[in-house]
Amino acid sequence: MESINNEDKTMIHISHLHPLKLIESPEPKPMCHACNMLCSNQSYGCIQCYYFLHITCATTKRTMDHPSHPAHTLKLELTPPYHNGPYGCDGCGVDGTSFCLRCGECSYDLHLPCAAIPHQVKHSSHPHQLTLVYENPYSPDTEGAFCNLCMKDLDVNKWFYLCTSCDFGGHVECFSPEKLEVLSPGLQEPHHMESYGAAQVGNQTNNLLELQLQLRRAGQANAIINAGHSLSSLA
Repeated sequence: MESINNEDKTMIHISHLHPLKLIESPEPKPMCHACNMLCSNQSYGCIQCYYFLHITCATTKRTMDHPSHPAHTLKLELTPPYHNGPYGCDGCGVDGTSFCLRCGECSYDLHLPCAAIPHQVKHSSHPHQLTLVYENPYSPDTEGAFCNLCMKDLDVNKWFYLCTSCDFGGHVECFSPEKLEVLSPGLQEPHHMESYGAAQVGNQTNNLLELQLQLRRAGQANAIINAGHSLSSLA
């Protein structure tokens, strides 16, 4: 179990041999070893080993029940669980090479930032609340789905937001709120997050949302690159 010492602002974390200290992240910003994204202004770090974790990544629970996979509990894995390389995140489709939340029985894997996406959001473009959809709600042969905000194609086999009453919705990155008040329930250890003030928790939750959006953008970029490679092979 991870433990936090509030007096000297250190944490003992399962992923590292040395205590991690809550510090101002050095410049240039280092990569978080849990999600492979740049650290925010504050992080838990071991300067000796140049090892850093976002606060939200460092305080992720060892196990959690996630609505995208209700049949089984997800367990925190510190390395990709597959011998042949990265895992594919079942939330966004982007490959992961670091921490994940996993159901070994079903080979179901999530990036930590993806597990933090709020299940429901309210958006100024629509009068009703939108719910995060984890599985294709339409018939398998449905074609022509698009995002009602950006009007671009929507892959309904990946997570997206939807108002089922109005059939209105779209990409997670389009409908994600500018400010995130809370994370997906059950992601963090409550007694860990009590160590921080409300403003700091708010900053960290919004940082994790931005990390998730970065993953989405990375997935889009990879898709464009792969499409270019495919076209080149036809030339």
